[in-house]
Amino acid sequence: MRKTAVYIMSGIIFCVSAVLLASCQKQQISEGQVGSVSLRIGLPGSLDVEDSPWTKAYVDASQYEGIRTLRIIVVSGTPDQEVREILYNQKVTGLENASGYETTIPDLPLGQMSFYAIANEESIGMTYDDQTILDALVNGPQDAASRRKLLFKDESNQYFPCTGPQIVEHGLPMSGYTDATITGDQNIKIELYRSVVKLALVVENTTTSEVNFESVSFGEFFADRYYMFREYNLDVPGDTKYIGKTYDQPSIETIPAGGRTDTLSLYFYPTQPRFSGSKSPFSIGIKTAENTYGQVTFAPNITNFVRNTQINLLAQITTTVGITLSFTVQPWDDYTVDVPSFN
Repeated sequence: MRKTAVYIMSGIIFCVSAVLLASCQKQQISEGQVGSVSLRIGLPGSLDVEDSPWTKAYVDASQYEGIRTLRIIVVSGTPDQEVREILYNQKVTGLENASGYETTIPDLPLGQMSFYAIANEESIGMTYDDQTILDALVNGPQDAASRRKLLFKDESNQYFPCTGPQIVEHGLPMSGYTDATITGDQNIKIELYRSVVKLALVVENTTTSEVNFESVSFGEFFADRYYMFREYNLDVPGDTKYIGKTYDQPSIETIPAGGRTDTLSLYFYPTQPRFSGSKSPFSIGIKTAENTYGQVTFAPNITNFVRNTQINLLAQITTTVGITLSFTVQPWDDYTVDVPSFN
């Protein structure tokens, strides 16, 4: 009986020793080996085409909405780990409104890591250098979910909402990420998402007389912050503040009877504003030299708008009821929109 017990104990010790030895050997191999990662980074749909013409502007015709600069960041481990290291942080410039980018990152240590891509960081006045990433993404919030998301606060809405002419210099913020376990040389794709919503407005004059369009105003649904890397479809920070906004035409635009404006584009962060009773903040008002049309809800039964979508809004000035509105929300890529013309 004692001999049997000795055999059992010996067997257990041997198994444990074998597991520990294998673990140590595996760790030594992982620490001593590196791999090269080929990255393909692109806007929705572009990664499905293997030989994508990256240098061309993407589907939307606006020449200012593509990728100008692209920062690629690799961080060791996973977001739930407290100790992480920045393995790679490089910024690519001069991409001339491309739809995507390809590169190879050599000599990455094998193991778990996260790959992040941020396009056009200048559009929100940021420089995501190593220290900024360590403070905000790696060593910032205590919970792993917040560490992954990377909160951006736009104090006093300095950067967004903004109009078409205001994105000419720096474009729009975009981002994407993926977690991966590197076991050797391999390929990885990151899909970029525009961090904003686009509103494409057309004002139509259905009366029998010309009208002189002066300004357009919106309700309090413009957010002042967002998460750079979303984990859910909406993912709006809970402490977001909202404002309304009025935009004056740089010069009064005459809309002839039966005519309409060019498409006027407006960009803003993902939004889930508070409602005052049954009154929706998703509203628009129009002022002409002849009349002032107060705020009218354009999105009844809608509580939020998610990033990387486009709102197509038609506002018709009528003789009888003032303004009638119709709108749709569609994927951004499917539409050809004129370069916007209002400030």
